[in-house]
Amino acid sequence: MAGCAEPVRYDLVIRGGEVIRGDGGPSRREDVGIIGDRIAALGDLSAAQSGQVIDATGLVVAPGFIDVQGQSGTTLLADGNGESHLRQGITTEIIGEGSSPAFWSKESAEIDTLTLFGMTLDWTGFGGYFERLRERGTTINLGTFVPASMVRRAVIGLDNRPPTPAELAQMEAMVDRAMQDGALGLSSALIYVPGSFAQTDELVALARVAARHRGIYITHVRGESFNLFSALDEAIGIGRDAGLPVVIFHLKVAAKANWGRMEEALAKLNAANAAGGRVTATMYPYAAGGTGLAATLPLWVQEGGRDRMLARLKDPEVRTRARTEIETKIDGWENLLQATTFDGIQVASAPAEMDQSIVGKRIAQIAAERKADVWDVYFQLLIDSGGRIGALYHMMSEEDVATGLRSALVTIGTDSAALRAEGVLSQGSPHPRAYGTFPRVLAKYVRDDRVLALSDAVRRMTGAAAAQMGITDRGLIRAEMLADVVVFNPATVKDNATYERPHQYPTGIEYVVVNGVVALDPKGLTGARPGRPVYGPAMRPR
Repeated sequence: MAGCAEPVRYDLVIRGGEVIRGDGGPSRREDVGIIGDRIAALGDLSAAQSGQVIDATGLVVAPGFIDVQGQSGTTLLADGNGESHLRQGITTEIIGEGSSPAFWSKESAEIDTLTLFGMTLDWTGFGGYFERLRERGTTINLGTFVPASMVRRAVIGLDNRPPTPAELAQMEAMVDRAMQDGALGLSSALIYVPGSFAQTDELVALARVAARHRGIYITHVRGESFNLFSALDEAIGIGRDAGLPVVIFHLKVAAKANWGRMEEALAKLNAANAAGGRVTATMYPYAAGGTGLAATLPLWVQEGGRDRMLARLKDPEVRTRARTEIETKIDGWENLLQATTFDGIQVASAPAEMDQSIVGKRIAQIAAERKADVWDVYFQLLIDSGGRIGALYHMMSEEDVATGLRSALVTIGTDSAALRAEGVLSQGSPHPRAYGTFPRVLAKYVRDDRVLALSDAVRRMTGAAAAQMGITDRGLIRAEMLADVVVFNPATVKDNATYERPHQYPTGIEYVVVNGVVALDPKGLTGARPGRPVYGPAMRPR
């Protein structure tokens, strides 16, 4: 009949599911129609034609999960499947806490990691890195911050001193260029060398550059245990003085002496917002953290890089002085060992040439088995490994984790690299968050413990995360948004990775759609790699 419109044909329709749109609203039974890489329609599409149909009856349909603190910059180059993250429902990951391959140089590249994966640094700069990702293909989208520590290292090196005016101008120009290339904002990692050497005024100056480009300041604050509250004050002040939003990486209250103070930490963030600030936080749903064992050393031992650190550690007088400071000093640096103790530090990885039987064991246990002094064992592990021991730090309380997750200010991040249960990416005993973060929230904190309502948990993982990161075209199931979608079973979704057996994929994540393409279905990975770069607001047209 004349005047009748042609019926819409969708590339993909997800039918019959309980759709949680990611804005905090309740679920509703509706279909989702996708054309190309965009969501085209919501509602009753039972009569619509479609090239592909997903039957989501009895399942939840949500926006793809956004990992606001990932570490997969290198592992996605080695294996674009990003399997341990994709199987969690993650469709977008943001990297760049203390390092990002998008800003590597020959001096700053993580050569040990590249060598492990059989790769070389064969790209240059921001554009070169994302072009390399595009060539190899990834299942998930990826964005990055520009790390202040890498900017400092490029100009000053690993020395503990402030920049000269000329050096600061050079650093500001580097941040300006990075923002124009597509960085989401400025990041800092203030317990790690050389980021720990940056003073507040230096960070404010760099953050002002990011602010000019509508970026954010995201930070691993200078202390998460004994110095937590002064560290939060510093972060809040940087945002206030530079005029940009602040995000606190992996908010936690570490060290048993401080347990129960998460409410105080949240109150500080809420007070900053009441005074006109824009402060939020990220968390992972575990009571253990993870980083290198070398991070437990006083900053003066780490200054100058790994070679100088190892040379110092071989001196008995240095070891004695370092031990004294670790046992007694908590002001001015993040004393991870005192916050955790040897009973709480678990070896997660060791170089291949070392005895791998230590992996998965606490340092106190290793010392007991060797019938040796625990301090001697600690220092010897650092020396024998060349400072390359990875460790888990059991230093938070479950009550504080739950309290933090209840806050509307908090989104979710893995703080991990995407791994795989077999092959080179299955080495060591990593933090289970690499495999289980998002399903753990849905299983433990929503279904089992009822800390969060399902719609609120989804909001934290999607719409709130996108808003926090300044991403405007993902994070919601809404017409015209990019079609990143996860379909999961709320009754069976579960994290299976543990501290003892971390290389286990979750269950209950049925489908993952990235940019309109199904990347995971009940049979497993489909082989599609539809991931794309996620650029910040100031990226200049290419």
